[in-house]
Amino acid sequence: MAYENCLDYLRLRGIFPGTVAPFCPVDNLILSVCAYVPWEEAVPTLRDGDWLPFPQAVEALTSHPDWDAVGLIMPKDTPTLVVEAARSPRFRPLSLGCCEHVQDENTQFAALTYRLPDGTLYLAFRGTDDSLAGWKECFALSYTTVPAQKLAQEYLIQVARRYPGKLRVGGHSKGGNLAVWAAVHAPPLVRRRILQVISNDGPGFGRDLTTTRAYQELADRIVTYVPQASLVGTLLHQDPRARIIQSHGASTVGQHDPFSWEVKGTGFVPLPHRSRRGERESAGFRGWVDSMNPQEREEFTEVFFSLLAASQAETLSELSQGWADSALAVVSAYAALPPEIRRDMLRFIWRLLKNLSWGILGGASGD
Repeated sequence: MAYENCLDYLRLRGIFPGTVAPFCPVDNLILSVCAYVPWEEAVPTLRDGDWLPFPQAVEALTSHPDWDAVGLIMPKDTPTLVVEAARSPRFRPLSLGCCEHVQDENTQFAALTYRLPDGTLYLAFRGTDDSLAGWKECFALSYTTVPAQKLAQEYLIQVARRYPGKLRVGGHSKGGNLAVWAAVHAPPLVRRRILQVISNDGPGFGRDLTTTRAYQELADRIVTYVPQASLVGTLLHQDPRARIIQSHGASTVGQHDPFSWEVKGTGFVPLPHRSRRGERESAGFRGWVDSMNPQEREEFTEVFFSLLAASQAETLSELSQGWADSALAVVSAYAALPPEIRRDMLRFIWRLLKNLSWGILGGASGD
């Protein structure tokens, strides 16, 4: 059955400028997804203090080789969405600026700000990219505050300090987590300026952030979208008021793809509850996380990513392209570990398989 997604929305409704149709949930998703491309190669930084019209920013971006390399993570339609958004009457009037990017062995962070014609700002945080550093940060969310969260908090404060007006803050995947974290930890004067915080299938938090006073002050302005069987948006402590939406993704991973989310009008197709498959698999993964204390989660993460680093790969794409050599390097690194650490790793992996198996075996059917 045919369905509309955010790209269809852009082609059908992109003719309506913001002065005619107000900012909507699908606009938010489009701006969040566009944040995945490497704007740091084209858009002025926060320190520069300059802005580029959307079409000029895309022209500068597309002059760089491999700007549209999607790797294993970025949805393949993202480059098309970026180009078509810049050409549309709806998004063409936007300006882009305040681009920040930090990438090292422990941190993957990127953000930019869109200035809308009505004077409001949309701060978009990039989700996890193809880098192993980005995935290590995602694992680390379960036991600590990660560098990207601190950078997101500082980014929101700096943009708000420099530019007046109302703010929207959002992102997809880890970008959604960063948006919520930054908003909740911002100074009260900044929080009052926030119109909305949107987490598009972003993971939750290692501790229950929803019980804090700052979160409660923002609660009616925080919106979390989670597809009916997606795993990512149900990880860790999540807002129980998350809005469940229809996705046509073929798996829990496929449903995380924002181009699989069904669009109706200016919003997403709502559902009354999560699917049985989604609940089983999420419960299985959460059971594994809960079976380890924070110190064990950190130990698993450090050892696991040190093994991957033995392959000399820096991205998932590099890891998959040379999978035979990578696998040999990882196995050799594992064999060199002290016996007690090898035992711990096997124990952690066994727990994962044990927790997931009932969800997989019991969820062969099943939405």
